[in-house]
Amino acid sequence: MSREWLRAVVARRNEALKNFQFNDDDATPVNVSTLFKLNNLTPTSAIIVIGYIPIDATRFSINLKCRTSGNIALHFNPRLDRGYVVRNTKLKGYWQDEETCSPISSRGYIFRRNSYFHVTIFCTLNEFQIAIDGEHFCAFAYRLPLEDVIGLEVNDDIEEAKVRQTNIDVYPDPQICQPMRCFELRDDSPLDKDLKLPIVVDLPKGFDVGSRLMMKGRLKLLPHSFYINLQKGRMIYPHPSIALHLNPRYHYGNQPSCMVMNCWSNGSWDREERHDGQTWMPGREFLLSIRCEHENYVIWLNDKMIGEFRHRLQPSIVDTIRITGDLVLYEILVSY
Repeated sequence: MSREWLRAVVARRNEALKNFQFNDDDATPVNVSTLFKLNNLTPTSAIIVIGYIPIDATRFSINLKCRTSGNIALHFNPRLDRGYVVRNTKLKGYWQDEETCSPISSRGYIFRRNSYFHVTIFCTLNEFQIAIDGEHFCAFAYRLPLEDVIGLEVNDDIEEAKVRQTNIDVYPDPQICQPMRCFELRDDSPLDKDLKLPIVVDLPKGFDVGSRLMMKGRLKLLPHSFYINLQKGRMIYPHPSIALHLNPRYHYGNQPSCMVMNCWSNGSWDREERHDGQTWMPGREFLLSIRCEHENYVIWLNDKMIGEFRHRLQPSIVDTIRITGDLVLYEILVSY
């Protein structure tokens, strides 16, 4: 290695550090492939992971390991060479069904070579919520008990890794995360710019009986799932009341593609309603319409009605739309 090459490497890394906004002086340095012991995880536990992605990196992983050998509760695996992020669980030494998504945020690709990153893994009652560089990125439902997790391990192409465990009462935490990008949707002003997911949309006039929501977009080529929530408030945790949760799923475990509809109230999900998911075609553009009637929500996809969901909560509580997953959004409109 020449001195010039080493100087160039150091200069690139220094520039990356200069541009990094999420350093954490309280985090503890950890070695790659070495277990960092965690205190018992409970709902409201949060784990902060910071690291540097070298210029020749292809992939790295963050693993929450369990006391039972061969079990990993969360495998978070950005694959820079493939352009997506994998989440998974290992049970008795065997990987389970992968969940994948493209690592795109409002600032472009989330994980970039020759850059530092900040990951927040927040524990709720039933899933991990994961934020990257201050923006909420995805969720991963528990497949193993949270109390089985004993430590964290980072692997592969990651340097200068640091970890900190803490507790937070609200997610996204404004002390750690940036506020999610919020938009305001009015009937005289459609949204059609910078609609990268996840997205939160305020509805100043609400979404009561007679309201109609329309979305134009495209389903990604290799989708796992996406969802649209009509909910009360912007927060992810504490969990908001959700009058309608519309959640198309593709190859979800051993289940065929389906569209799930549900609501969240009184601290838990209610009974799911499942419909045929084959009407959503990967890679195809679509026009989705949700109309609030007196007794139910009516959902149309292009020129076909694909479902109805009877009101279980008063539709008058809805003041927010939350959308995330494997969609590309072009436009959102509302009418009253």
